[in-house]
This record gives sequence, structure tokens and C-alpha cells, in this order.
Amino acid sequence: MTHNKVTGLMAENMRIISRMSSRLQPIFEETSCASRQQMSILVRLYLAGKIKLKDFAAREVISTANLCVIFRKLESEKLVMRSVDKNDRRDTWYEVTKSGRIMAEKLLDKFLTALESLCKVLPESDKHALTETVKTMNNILKKMENLNA
Repeated sequence: MTHNKVTGLMAENMRIISRMSSRLQPIFEETSCASRQQMSILVRLYLAGKIKLKDFAAREVISTANLCVIFRKLESEKLVMRSVDKNDRRDTWYEVTKSGRIMAEKLLDKFLTALESLCKVLPESDKHALTETVKTMNNILKKMENLNA
């Protein structure tokens, strides 16, 4: 299979997953008065752990200025905390607080429950095939990630 075919299939899968995930987005809005984007960033920060602002911005493909606005809002709600790097005062670290962790875990639980409901309509044979395919895909994607690190 050529590189073009592989990348084309991956792009198609990403589009399908994106469409499916849009059905799950209301979960982020139901749980808090914060915006969907803020809740999404909170969950991503929770999954990333303590991280520098610039590294998180690069990873999430968002400007540091926009990310600062989101983090300030989350910080005012006591969901996120920041600290200045002791070795380089230009660097700022962010991490979720205890209440932020609780909120992120609640969001992830709701997300997984909603995702499970999408899978319930599949026949067992398709669930099995999808499980095996996703396992294989995950292993290959990890290899790609390591090779391109």
C-alpha cells in the first residue's frame, strides 16, 4: 500500500471520528458554566499532567495568548493552578487542581459512557473486529510516534 493510500485512509478515519465526537461535545457544556473549549482544555491538561504553557500550547496547536485567556478563566474557577519556573522565570507551569481533577474525571466518565452508547448499536462481530483493529492501529501509531519523535 502506498503512503498516499495510508494517509488518505487515516484522514478519512479522522473525519469520521470528528463527526462522531461532535455528537459527544454537549457533554462538556452540561457539566460546567465554563465553555466547551475551556472544559476540553481542562481535560487535556489533566491528561497531560503538569506542563509548561508553551509546550502545552504547541501540543494543542493554540497560541499561548489564547491559552492564557482560557487558563486564567479556569484558574479563577480554581480548576487550574499555575506556577513560575524557579530556574527560568519566563516559563510558566500549569496543572489541574484537586477540583479540576474531579471535574476532568467526571467529564471523561461522561464522555466514555456516551461513547459506549454509540457502540451499543453494533453487532458483536463488529465490536470484536473494531476492537482488534483499534488495538492494531494504536500499536502502529505508537511506533510512528516513536519513529518521528
